[in-house]
Amino acid sequence: MFTLSIERRFVLAAFAFSLCAAPGAMAQNPGRPVRVLLLYQQQAEAQPMREFTQQLRATLQGLDSPVEFYQESLDLERFEGRELSPSLVQYFAGKYRAFGIDVVVPVGARALKFAIDDLSRVLPRVPIVFALGSVPQVDASALPANVTGRLSGPARFTPTLALARSLQPDAKRIVIVGGTGPFDSASVSAALAAVAPLRDSIQVTVLQGLSLDGLLRELHQLPRQSIVLFANYRQDALGQLFEPVDVVGTLARASSAPMYVQLSHYIGGGAVGGSVLRFDDEGAQTGRLILRVLRRRPGAPMPPIEPINKSFVADSRELRRWQISESRLPPGTVLLFQQPTLWVQYRAVVLLTVVVLAAQLLLIGNLLVERRRRKRTEVVLEKQRLQAEEARLQIAHMGRVALVGELAATISHELRQPLAAIRINAEAGAHLVANPSTDLGEASEIFQSIVADDERAVEVIESIRRLVRKDEPIVTTVDLNQVCRDAVRLLQHDAASRGTRIEMSLASQAPLVTGDAVQLQQVVLNLVLNGLDAAATSPTDRFVIVTTETSANHVELQVHDSGPGLSENLQPHLFESFFSTKKAGLGLGLVIVRSIVERHSGQVRAENHELGGAVFCARLPRAAVDEPLKAPANAGPTLRNSYASQPATA
Repeated sequence: MFTLSIERRFVLAAFAFSLCAAPGAMAQNPGRPVRVLLLYQQQAEAQPMREFTQQLRATLQGLDSPVEFYQESLDLERFEGRELSPSLVQYFAGKYRAFGIDVVVPVGARALKFAIDDLSRVLPRVPIVFALGSVPQVDASALPANVTGRLSGPARFTPTLALARSLQPDAKRIVIVGGTGPFDSASVSAALAAVAPLRDSIQVTVLQGLSLDGLLRELHQLPRQSIVLFANYRQDALGQLFEPVDVVGTLARASSAPMYVQLSHYIGGGAVGGSVLRFDDEGAQTGRLILRVLRRRPGAPMPPIEPINKSFVADSRELRRWQISESRLPPGTVLLFQQPTLWVQYRAVVLLTVVVLAAQLLLIGNLLVERRRRKRTEVVLEKQRLQAEEARLQIAHMGRVALVGELAATISHELRQPLAAIRINAEAGAHLVANPSTDLGEASEIFQSIVADDERAVEVIESIRRLVRKDEPIVTTVDLNQVCRDAVRLLQHDAASRGTRIEMSLASQAPLVTGDAVQLQQVVLNLVLNGLDAAATSPTDRFVIVTTETSANHVELQVHDSGPGLSENLQPHLFESFFSTKKAGLGLGLVIVRSIVERHSGQVRAENHELGGAVFCARLPRAAVDEPLKAPANAGPTLRNSYASQPATA
């Protein structure tokens, strides 16, 4: 089927001689990239060709070696007879004859013909893998041994015609649309071959040899009960050249009957559908065939020619436009551009609206009842809240009363000293008064000492009174250092009786917190008393260290004892109510500590110290620096500096 003129044979023989004169010119260098020459029948820039090439390139990346692609567009439709030009053969010979092309990929039947008739003389023995071939333009039985590819069968219009007949069973005419170019005529012939078995039962009309304007007029005048088969339209009667993908939409929209097409890119502009070829899928399939060719063993035959598979595709918009039921589509048809019906599109909104209306009716009916229930619940909850708050305050008060009981020895010791001093000073004063020669200055000093000792006794009594008094908390700015000093002072005697020393490491900058001074003192007393109990079990050095630290936003109180530390079984239960390791303990001390700290927006934790013993940490928010330091209104006189500055070691 492919014949050569004498002139062309002479030219090709001359090129073959020049190739033979340069032995080894076609030999591949080891390790060089695989070189693929893509030979397009038409323009490579068209959208279908771009999709085909993109998928083919991506598939060939599966090779172990890098791949180089070279593209040539013959553009044979616009340059008729160009493949017969000796200069075209010379161009390819001068460019590729010694370059080392590994595989030639002609895209289209005329590109394949050029590759076999002419390019094979320039690139002898180079495998040829053609794409987008079709019968009868390509005769598979006449192809050389080094040629394979993918081929569309002779009945490529038959499936599309069957789809059209299924969608339009009442059609009375089949209209075939084609251009005047050679490829257009070949496509029209293939369409007529598919329609031939139906000529006795249906009228067949061919619209060919018309200008674009004339074709549009003819399509517009067609009866509704017609099937329009788009064969191909690259050239009209005036010699104008077109890309079919650019005109098929215009033709379909102008037609008074549904139009059916062969390529996937033709769907979306007005065509109903068809058994179509997808260029991206063909690019991938052709790439896989090329991989098989390149990976075959030396001397192995070429893989057999593969058939091009098509699939049914339809445009749901055009089906609605022509009032064609989707139920007539063959099974497996891909339906594009589906637009849901109003019910499908807004079903959720409608159902939601109905549900909302029903819910509103129920809510309106129950609104007054629910409102009454809510009011009653609020009253009950408020009552429970007040009871819980009262219970919390009662527990805290009980804890302070119990704490005072534990401090009985310390209170007795603290009161005994100023009372003894008062008695001694009073006796000395009475002796001076009885002596007529008494120095009034000395008597005045004695009475001043009595007053001072009385104030000291009052301070002790007032501090204990604040602990046991059941008052509402008074929120002020409190110096945590001073709270620690006051608490440690009360516990000095108790610590001495246990043989334990209390040390303080207080922050140099006053750690100010916002809260109730009495409750915070209760926290320190409870933690230090627990530390004294733990340290009393230590066989060696017994101590409790009270530390305060400040940061940008927080103040931390730490109480570290030299006791045995916290066991794994003990730690999870430390802050549980009524849990105590003491025989006479109530199990409320640490519960009260946590309650007070959390009410001051803080956190409390317990852990084992790295140097031994346990450490309890209370972390509280730091008061603003510019807040003035205040003493609670019912706090009474503060501890004397002489007592506060005494060493905190028993």
